[in-house]
Amino acid sequence: MKGIYNIRTLFEKYYSEYGNYIDAAAKFVTALILFMQINGRIGGKSIFGNIFVELILALICAILPPNVMIVLAFVAALLQFASVSIASLAVGGGVLLAVLLLYFAFASRQAWAMLLTILGLFFHVPCIVPISFGLMGSTMSAAGMAAGTVFYYTLLTIGKLGGASVDLAMAKQSTAEKILAELQTMIDTLLGEQEMILMLVVLLAVFAVVFLTRRMAMKHAWKVAIAAGTVIYLVLMMAGYMMLHLEIGILWILIGTLISAAVAFLLEQLFFNLDYRKIENLQFEDNDYYYYVEAVPKRYRNDEDSQEMEAGRIDRKGREHHDGHETIHS
Repeated sequence: MKGIYNIRTLFEKYYSEYGNYIDAAAKFVTALILFMQINGRIGGKSIFGNIFVELILALICAILPPNVMIVLAFVAALLQFASVSIASLAVGGGVLLAVLLLYFAFASRQAWAMLLTILGLFFHVPCIVPISFGLMGSTMSAAGMAAGTVFYYTLLTIGKLGGASVDLAMAKQSTAEKILAELQTMIDTLLGEQEMILMLVVLLAVFAVVFLTRRMAMKHAWKVAIAAGTVIYLVLMMAGYMMLHLEIGILWILIGTLISAAVAFLLEQLFFNLDYRKIENLQFEDNDYYYYVEAVPKRYRNDEDSQEMEAGRIDRKGREHHDGHETIHS
């Protein structure tokens, strides 16, 4: 446990001094991975497929707000779609444009929820996002995750169909009927993407369970929330894949769930580590009300902090006794 506290202390120390550089590095790495994945999944031959262009764009994203990264990812996807076929550009670009407009209208502050959902799906660890944002996010994080899920599956679906699409160079020689047929095929495939619907339902369900559970007034609320979210994810994913007769990647689901749970428990230790052995039940009053409060102290990193905490408790007890208030310790 002390190792975790030491890590937290070091992080707080260095982040207070170099926070801007750490944020920039995180955005650079996220942007670079995102652009590389977009180009790799679609398989087009636009200028965005050049590693040097990706590096330059990632550097730009490092010094700008994360919403800029989302816009550039959209532009990169459009250019890649255009290099594959007209149908890919029309269908994929239309869906992504709708996602972007809805995102900026309702959830523009949830850039990281959207970006991390896309990356989580790319790397087969989507469960980590609803659990983490359920613990530390707000209700609007769900909108960011939904946008990220649709964004990812649009890239995935258009990327799969791109190889069978009409090449852009040949599109001018194609009949209107052939292009319309290709458009219809892509639209039908995208609307019938059962895995996308399943993933949307599962991620939002996990987020809701974790978010509501961690807000409950009970001991170890975060641990219970993590465990509940993990179980819900496994059950819904397995049941959904079997009901929809989809190919089940059981190994990836299990590995992703274990990684997600480990990261979530690490977050709990770093940001919500309470000492339930030293709960205090406080009772006091004012002119209008009597108050009964259960106070749970945070775990302290070292003995000096513990001594300071104990001294504070003794001092508080003295003041409460002097004021005629009562403290009941459990």
